Amino acid sequence: MEQSHDINISDRQRQILTIIIEEYVSTARPVASEQIVNGYSLNVSSATVRNDMAELERAGLIVQPHTSAGRAPSERGYRYFVENLMSPKALPADEQRKIRHQFHQVAMEADEWVRLAASVLARTANSAAVATPPRSTAVHLKHFELLAISDARIMLVLVGHDGTVAQQMLNVDQDWSQDELSALATHLNNALAGKTGAEIEEWANEPGNMHSIMVIAPSVLGTLTSMLAKLERHESSQIYREGLAHILNQPEFREPGRMQQILELFEHGTAWTSIIPSVMNQEGVQIIIGDEAMGEGMSAVSVVLARYGLGEKLAGVLGVVGPVRMPYSRSVSSVSYMSQLLSDLLHKSYNPHTGGEAE
Repeated sequence: MEQSHDINISDRQRQILTIIIEEYVSTARPVASEQIVNGYSLNVSSATVRNDMAELERAGLIVQPHTSAGRAPSERGYRYFVENLMSPKALPADEQRKIRHQFHQVAMEADEWVRLAASVLARTANSAAVATPPRSTAVHLKHFELLAISDARIMLVLVGHDGTVAQQMLNVDQDWSQDELSALATHLNNALAGKTGAEIEEWANEPGNMHSIMVIAPSVLGTLTSMLAKLERHESSQIYREGLAHILNQPEFREPGRMQQILELFEHGTAWTSIIPSVMNQEGVQIIIGDEAMGEGMSAVSVVLARYGLGEKLAGVLGVVGPVRMPYSRSVSSVSYMSQLLSDLLHKSYNPHTGGEAE
């Protein structure tokens, strides 16, 4: 991601860039210098505005689409705007009350809250919305079993602390009896129960812990850590999606090629498997503009996402998906409020005696 603070423009040029972005977001039409002079009290001539627009274009912050006399923001311009010029405001109090009222009407179940959050967020931001249900941020081993399947092949069956079950085949260099495998599993379960994959890896590296254990143990431990790591990753099948119609009505997606882009991302996009874990590891609202992290061919799409949950215990991600020409301030405010609301609801659910209403 490019660092926009390296760009050196004047205060008036920042003001003009803000006007161009806000006008373009509102109308989807390039903005001309005369429009800026006539619509805003800058107390400068059209020639001066044109010179400033030329500087903004040289800085890569705006572009001239086709043969239009006006200018439109570039991805770099949007990035500069969200990092340096945007001032998100809290959602109005009446909107907050309406949203909270909807959550008080549904059952006290986290997955239902998340489904509703995606629906409400889509309407509030007038965009598409995505949300993942809250899951443990780390999967802890409850126990595992080793089963002798055939010559030099073993089945490892893992049970997580949340009841998740996973299994994987191991190819080994020699035959092992079921008694030997059961003895190893018992020994390791006594030492590893309750640990995460990272903690199991640390345990294996401590001097003395591997002493007098079967030579097969390193393969078993490596498989356990990789299986636990896989269980911790949020897959795209766990995403609730709402409001696709909001963005398909936008002019950017009337072209079949771009419509296909957003449909692919929204319904089947593999980009989520890298984006969601990245957001899970960060605090605050994250803004991804166009090709920054979506990959080549997704230049028409931006996402605004935030983590919600109970600190290091339980977490999910929610946010909005829309055109790069997105009202970022409104999107950030909506996502920020909804993530805080879900966090508060989860806190009340897991700590029912703390009292108070989610704000």
